[in-house]
Amino acid sequence: MGRVIFALALLLLVLSSIVAQQTAKPGACPPPVAIGICDMTCFSDSHCEGSNKCCRTGCGGTFCTFPVTVRTNVNRAKPGRCPENPSGPWVCSSTCRVDGDCRGRSKCCQNRCGALACAKPEA
Repeated sequence: MGRVIFALALLLLVLSSIVAQQTAKPGACPPPVAIGICDMTCFSDSHCEGSNKCCRTGCGGTFCTFPVTVRTNVNRAKPGRCPENPSGPWVCSSTCRVDGDCRGRSKCCQNRCGALACAKPEA
């Protein structure tokens, strides 16, 4: 009896993962969110209304949320060099991670405080 239940549970898991792959909605999940939902409230995007996706929380649960846009070429370095002697305000928290996070020709560089911020590149 125990083997039959185990086999049925395994079959259900395999089938649900196949269905989940077939019903994936466009977009991507945001990074795992540190919210107090640790239960699995959805198992695939098809369990979510509209364009919402089934995404993981920081404690291993799942919940339906708006998708984020998948960015392409964000890790490509932009031309130019970061300023050798950064100027500007003393902001000690990073506002970018890579050049692709910055608008236009700006690059993601260390600022006066050592945090990463968008800056106009040197030639």
